[in-house]
Amino acid sequence: MKKLLLVVVVAVLALTLVPLALAGAPGGGGWKHGHAKFNLVGKVVSVDTSTAGETAAGTIVIHVKAGTKTVRGLRRTDASFTVAAGAKVWMLTDDGAVAKTLGDVAAGDKVKARGVITKVDNGDGTTTVTYTINNLKYRDLTPDEVVPPAQP
Repeated sequence: MKKLLLVVVVAVLALTLVPLALAGAPGGGGWKHGHAKFNLVGKVVSVDTSTAGETAAGTIVIHVKAGTKTVRGLRRTDASFTVAAGAKVWMLTDDGAVAKTLGDVAAGDKVKARGVITKVDNGDGTTTVTYTINNLKYRDLTPDEVVPPAQP
């Protein structure tokens, strides 16, 4: 009886798990409708808000430390990303997250970014790839102004 029960349980698990494994992760991480999603972790190299307009809040250069499979080629490099105009920017504090703007992010801050990758065929056999950040969380690591102690 125990052997029969074990066989039934294994068969049910196999019938349930094999299709899920073949389907892949939710969202697939691959290209769907012309874009793929990405997540990454890194350190800010520079921020440029002078390129802000209707479609972008600016650009940010991040030294990518880790990320999803879609940004594998960017790891351990300084990569430039477009920050969408409606992107949510959050500063992480000990008390929680505080809404900020891209102009508040400074070089040296640790960041977690999420966004989409868009590929555009240029028509001449080349493809332009654009990384657009929609959600940016950062921890302010820039030192506060330190007042030296008074000399006696």
